[in-house]
Amino acid sequence: MSDSKKFLELQDMILLRTSLEKVRLHVDSRKEKTVYRWVMEELKEFLRKGSKYGCEVEAVYGAIQLENWQVLLNQVNLCLERFKMEIEEKYREMSSNE
Repeated sequence: MSDSKKFLELQDMILLRTSLEKVRLHVDSRKEKTVYRWVMEELKEFLRKGSKYGCEVEAVYGAIQLENWQVLLNQVNLCLERFKMEIEEKYREMSSNE
């Protein structure tokens, strides 16, 4: 894979992670008052691409549909941990190629 392709993939992962972090902050602060319509809109791109990076997109989507903030928060945290590992791996991969 070319360096520019790797950089674009890294950039994509960082944007998806940022959306997850925004949702985590929202859900963590609002709990049962979570605005699920906003969450769905914020995670639209993640729901399309998240499984590519090992996240259980169906579980996140299901928690949104059921309006279960606890399950949603748990799934978002799991995905954030996965993205952290993927991003670190991509950085290492790119820096070793230089």
